[in-house]
Amino acid sequence: MERKMIKILQVLDRASCYCPLGYISMHTNIVEPLQLLEALEEEGYVCRCKPDEWSPSGHPMFEITPKARQELRHMEADILQIPLKVVAEKLMHD
Repeated sequence: MERKMIKILQVLDRASCYCPLGYISMHTNIVEPLQLLEALEEEGYVCRCKPDEWSPSGHPMFEITPKARQELRHMEADILQIPLKVVAEKLMHD
């Protein structure tokens, strides 16, 4: 998964609600996140706000899915294990 997509998922995870494009852009520094969000939507990682929900900007709003939350937790766990392995190996050799 692309680094920009991971940033988007992290922002949506922290928000825990539907977010407009401007919010996502502001917190990820991605100028035009819609194309990435649509790709994430196709993969089932984000979902759009229902059409009957109102958005002040008139732009679509997105929310992270449980599938994406689980994937984020898995990626974060993998990232955290790498430094621990390096530290353990270093301690064994000293």
